[in-house]
Amino acid sequence: MSGRAVRKVSIRKLHLCSAVMAAVAVVLVEPEQAMAQGAGKLEEVVVSARKIGESLQQTPIAVSAYSDEVLREIGVDTLVSLSTFTPNLQMQRAAGGDSSLVACMRGLCRTDDIITEEPMVGTYVDGFYIARMQGAFFDLLDVQQIEILRGPQGTLFGKNTAGGAINITTVRPGEDFGGYVVGTLGSDSLYGGKFSVNAPIAEGLAARISYGQQKRDGLIENTAFSDFNDKDYQTARVALAADVGDRLSVDYTFDWFDADQSPNGWQPTLIQSGLEVVFPGISETSDPGLDRRVASPEEVFDKTTQTFNGLTLAFDVGDLGPIDDLTIKSLTGYRSTELSSFRTMVPYYFISGPLAQDYDFFTQEFQFLGTALDDRLNIVSGIFVSSDEGFYQLEQQFGSADPNTVITLETETDTWAAYAELAYQVSDRWNASLGLRYSEEEKKVDSSIFFPSTGGTLPVSELAPENEFDTDNLSPRVTLSYEATDTMMLYAAYAVGFKSGGLNGRATAVENFVVYDDAEITSYELGVKSDLFDSQLRLNVAAFYQELEDWQVQVNSIDPVNFTFLTRIENAAGANMTGVELEATWVVSESFQINGSLGWIDPEYDSYLSQDFTTLEFIDVAEIYNFQFTPDWSGNLTARYEAQLGEFGILLARVDWSYVDSQYFQVAPSPLIEGDDYTILDARLELREAFGSSLTVALWGKNLGDEEYRTGGFDVPNFGINPPDGLYANSWGNTRTWGIDVRYDF
Repeated sequence: MSGRAVRKVSIRKLHLCSAVMAAVAVVLVEPEQAMAQGAGKLEEVVVSARKIGESLQQTPIAVSAYSDEVLREIGVDTLVSLSTFTPNLQMQRAAGGDSSLVACMRGLCRTDDIITEEPMVGTYVDGFYIARMQGAFFDLLDVQQIEILRGPQGTLFGKNTAGGAINITTVRPGEDFGGYVVGTLGSDSLYGGKFSVNAPIAEGLAARISYGQQKRDGLIENTAFSDFNDKDYQTARVALAADVGDRLSVDYTFDWFDADQSPNGWQPTLIQSGLEVVFPGISETSDPGLDRRVASPEEVFDKTTQTFNGLTLAFDVGDLGPIDDLTIKSLTGYRSTELSSFRTMVPYYFISGPLAQDYDFFTQEFQFLGTALDDRLNIVSGIFVSSDEGFYQLEQQFGSADPNTVITLETETDTWAAYAELAYQVSDRWNASLGLRYSEEEKKVDSSIFFPSTGGTLPVSELAPENEFDTDNLSPRVTLSYEATDTMMLYAAYAVGFKSGGLNGRATAVENFVVYDDAEITSYELGVKSDLFDSQLRLNVAAFYQELEDWQVQVNSIDPVNFTFLTRIENAAGANMTGVELEATWVVSESFQINGSLGWIDPEYDSYLSQDFTTLEFIDVAEIYNFQFTPDWSGNLTARYEAQLGEFGILLARVDWSYVDSQYFQVAPSPLIEGDDYTILDARLELREAFGSSLTVALWGKNLGDEEYRTGGFDVPNFGINPPDGLYANSWGNTRTWGIDVRYDF
């Protein structure tokens, strides 16, 4: 396709988005009428998507917000569960090993959990950044609210937020004594519990101590050893909050997370004669055998220990020159993550072996927040500095009980950035904002490969032309919003996202230890946020068009010489994405509420020359390569009923239905690893304030239809064969589970 043709297609898609938004706006400005006699009203939701507290409906960003109450109702214990309710978001625990979070938003995704790679979606807890996928899979303990920000968030949130950001806020210690305790029992030997205690210590000083633990048998059958995808973790949190006078607040947080679990596991399928010699015990078959079973030659494990220390100082300066209500914040954080696992993706030592990772991350951020021009101008600015060091060592056992290769990586990454965003109230109806962030990154990778059979070591990085990567970037963001009515806002947003380049850490040869370039995403977004019919119906719609330049694509293969698993990041020349997202809440009555969301996305490569792993020749793959974990459609529908049962308490009944369209698990074409569409049905029946007490009892079930669905996969094309002949593997979603929660608040 010519460049002119591509531009025409892009323009047509942008016009489509505009037409959708215009149609929605026309519908919304129709005169409001009462929808139900005596119906309840929507509650205001306050978010911090722009580093300040403001109404969700006045924030010109596509944001999904989940309060602590909602999180309890839908049974969220990790971030993965939220992908069911958030349009154009796919999240999962990394398969094969590691307590790593794979988050894909609006088609932007990074799935490799090696230490040299960084995510496309940033995760933040109380303003502190989690820089890697490693350690981002953790239990949500004592959470107050979670916000999912879709689209590039580089201006205020920084690096690795090209796809979006996940903003988690925990409960701050308060001046009143109280807390809660929760116990859980369920299927598959599930048991666990949580508690949190808030205690005032002295005038202006309070502490909050929280602890959680959960264990469960594996849900994916392993025919050889213990089942995969079990739970066995402990987590603790200590928070101190001090208000020193009227101007200074001090918050200190210590988090600890420890897990000893099994990975999701991979199911093998061999449909090529002769490969059973390479992989003993695997017989030739033409049946994919997709039945949620795996087999491992050894007991697998996935151990994670993570600690975090965070100190936040906020000083209210007051009025300073033209700036009113100036607040200076300092955020100092240190996170340490240790992971060890024995991973086996396919039986009999196919890409398996012990893995060790250590990761230390230090951040320092200063924020300056204030107003000016009689509060018509909001100012958010800051300086961000980070330094991290990582260690990675994998003993790969390919077709053998002994390691064929031992890959060792050591990484250093230093980042600094300065940013500012000005939000100005132009008139009673019009608001505009302008943001800008300048950042610099320096990366260094030391790589070596040890071959046990010969005792030799290949110092890859020493022999490579370069093992360091430096870059800088300037990311702007512009928004314009218009309050069409007191309850409806229209907005337009332009943003540029940035994903820094780096070095391919999985290279098993010097010639493959190459640099990939920075990637840039330009996003155009139109949105409508509305509370209609006397605040009974909330309808938010966003349409977007994204242009990707030098986009970083992850390609997987097998080195047929060294028998090692290869993941290469390469730059596609260009791509584009068009999408629409809808979120709705309808308060039918004081007792009955319906929630829903819908996401649609259409991605395509404009131009893409990919280097063949075997021939090293470049071929045009724009028409045949896919986008990972990007279903065309996704959505959910929730029905919620709540009623007072007199002295018995408050009854809550909730049913959640979700749908995910078919999707590809790797970019290279293969009919073997295309995941089929699936639907999931969850339900919860809860009695609150049971018999006039502070007791809550809830029965819940997840995947009640016991839907069989795949969550990942890859095939092996580098044995001189092509699909449908070859060896491939899939990972599976959870089976049906159910349980009971008992909670007591005091």
